[in-house]
Amino acid sequence: MRTGVRRTVSRLAMAGWLFAVWLLLWGRADALVLAGGAVAVTAVYALTRLPAVPTIMRIRPLRLAEAAVEFAWDLLLSSLVIAWHALYRPRGVRGAVVEVDARTRSEIVLLAVTTSISLRPGTILVDLDWDRHVLYIHAMPVRSQRQADSARDGVLRTEHRLMRALVTSEDAAEQDVSTREDR
Repeated sequence: MRTGVRRTVSRLAMAGWLFAVWLLLWGRADALVLAGGAVAVTAVYALTRLPAVPTIMRIRPLRLAEAAVEFAWDLLLSSLVIAWHALYRPRGVRGAVVEVDARTRSEIVLLAVTTSISLRPGTILVDLDWDRHVLYIHAMPVRSQRQADSARDGVLRTEHRLMRALVTSEDAAEQDVSTREDR
């Protein structure tokens, strides 16, 4: 998709999102609310410099469903591990900050990954270096290098699932370059 078309689609998506929030805030959709929403969205665009919304080229529904099921499974397992440590070994729980080099170059996939790992008990995003695509997560329980590597691998698996489910232009371009280099 050309840059101009991508930018237009991105702006329309952001305008649609702002308009939907406007309607939700008012709780009704009469002519005055609709007209006010159009004026408000136009004013927001005229007065501010909103960021571009990254576009998703393709959503793979089966991969997305698979990612959701695996996320639910990860959520269940991590909840059980944290509950067990909280009940039976509360003083023995150790945590660590783990550095994870993200493979994705898409901001929207990176956002989905950070949200996913922060929702899971036992892991939370501490810092994110957007320029280098490096995540720093606090994971627990971590008592050894093997457990730290396991936490890193869990984040990378989540990223891989989401990259397969949400195909973005940034990741598609990156995959095209890596495929050409492999030949």
